[in-house]
Amino acid sequence: MDDSPSLPEAGPGAGLTLFIDANPLADRHLTGIGRYTARIVLALSRHVPLRFFSNGKELILGGPLDPDPDQDLAELGRRIWKSRRVPLGPPPPRGAGVFGCLRPIERHFPVELSILHDFTPLVVPWTHSEKTRGMFRGFFAKSLLSSDRALAVSHATKADAGWLTPFPQDRIVVCPSGPSLCVSRHGDDRPVERRPNVGLVVSTLEPRKNAFFLLDWFRETRVLPPSSELWWVGPLGWMTSRRSLERYRRLPNGRRVRFLGVVPDTELCRLYRTAGWSIYPSLYEGFGFPVLDSLRHGTPVLASYNSALKEFDTPGISFFDPADPSSVDEAWLAFQARGPVDLATKSLDERYNWDRVARTIIDTLSEALAEKEAAGSRRHRVDAPPLPGAGPIAGLATVPRGTASSVIP
Repeated sequence: MDDSPSLPEAGPGAGLTLFIDANPLADRHLTGIGRYTARIVLALSRHVPLRFFSNGKELILGGPLDPDPDQDLAELGRRIWKSRRVPLGPPPPRGAGVFGCLRPIERHFPVELSILHDFTPLVVPWTHSEKTRGMFRGFFAKSLLSSDRALAVSHATKADAGWLTPFPQDRIVVCPSGPSLCVSRHGDDRPVERRPNVGLVVSTLEPRKNAFFLLDWFRETRVLPPSSELWWVGPLGWMTSRRSLERYRRLPNGRRVRFLGVVPDTELCRLYRTAGWSIYPSLYEGFGFPVLDSLRHGTPVLASYNSALKEFDTPGISFFDPADPSSVDEAWLAFQARGPVDLATKSLDERYNWDRVARTIIDTLSEALAEKEAAGSRRHRVDAPPLPGAGPIAGLATVPRGTASSVIP
């Protein structure tokens, strides 16, 4: 099978060159927005030529991109981010810019698209610093408006955009993200044994992820069996200290919390396939990678019923109120009573896949370019000088430009 990229010779993407904002790839752990950016880079590279930019500079790669979706994303991000930099010159006529997070007010490309992940700093502002809130207030209120189009990663995110930014709704398309890992194959396909007593959390330890609510529930609940374990994968984030986590390491009834930190994708694949269940108590999400990743690895999920998480209404998920511990008990008991469930991974892959995201970006930008080219052509016709010898036709009055006319028989 030939896995080489197939660049279009005709159709919407023909002649299109995409310039990708590389700033999200500077994320050391490549989680969240950084991971999303790496994923769309790999998907888009199979369809159109890509170039990269950051803060007025173009990043020059030393060779072609490997389109393998299951390569080491952290290494990919480092390779792009550390590339040689030169001044960003004028873009080609069919060039388009893609901004993965914040963007400047000034435009540079013929058409530009912003990815809308979530509105966290506005919806749950207390989970971020004042500096972060200020940056995103300016982005949503002003600089986002410089983009021609936006892509929302969920219907919930587009709905939030309707009341949290003046960006026109008819210029926002929705396309759910694909999985964050194990896109085409398992990173670790060795046989594993499920451990029903183990719950898995994949999340940065920061306030929006509701860590202390979950840890208190795990310590206090009576529905979990003795010797249950909670494994937490993810970096220590903002407004959370290591000291505040110490009291949860050893708990009554033989329960245990293991903070595993950041692990490679191959290890995370094995953890998903080992855990008996996973849980995601977030207060607000624009999408929810860990929910999709868990389901695709055959692991049932307990998740908050809010924001974009409600869109994962599929077998294998049990919802709860992330402010009510008793509702987590109810979700756990419902999950236990239900027994084994067919998690329908085929239908998940049809709905949540990166090729669909790539084609949506290409089609959306191609449409925006076509509109601009058509508008430019109309302006050219209106402003064109008259042909030699041309003038009013005898017997007809001249109509001043900008007025309406009617032909009366």
